[in-house]
Amino acid sequence: DWPYPIYSSDRLHDRKSIFVAHASMLPKDTMFPLFLDVLTASPKLKKATHCMYAYRTSQCSTTSISKSKIVTGQHDGGESGSGNHLARLLDVTGCESTVVVVSRWYGGVQLGGDRWRRITEVAKEALGKGGFLNQKRNDNKENNLPNSAKKNRKRK
Repeated sequence: DWPYPIYSSDRLHDRKSIFVAHASMLPKDTMFPLFLDVLTASPKLKKATHCMYAYRTSQCSTTSISKSKIVTGQHDGGESGSGNHLARLLDVTGCESTVVVVSRWYGGVQLGGDRWRRITEVAKEALGKGGFLNQKRNDNKENNLPNSAKKNRKRK
């Protein structure tokens, strides 16, 4: 069993292809195989034509307790470049300790560039449902505001 909630996007249909994403907390990269096993235990997901993913976690440095390094991983799952695309999405949106997996059931019609839009759309939906989007950026925006702006912001 996976110890954290798994958030799913709605199924998105486009020209006979179906896309769905799942996102969850991933405190350590070593937990990823378990997460993937839990997801792919579902008979529906086993039949997906493509299973692409990316994760982004922090790992404490062995030389310094206060420093940590970002650990990332990705896989295309048969959709060339999609793992890198999802990894960039996690980076740009400030997601940390997060994993996102997008499954696609190919419907026989090539989608061209629209496939990237669909992959991004379902990934963002699953990440949004889990509250993972812009965690880091929101914290930084609040911390970088002058004290007067913070006071005004809290009153609203």
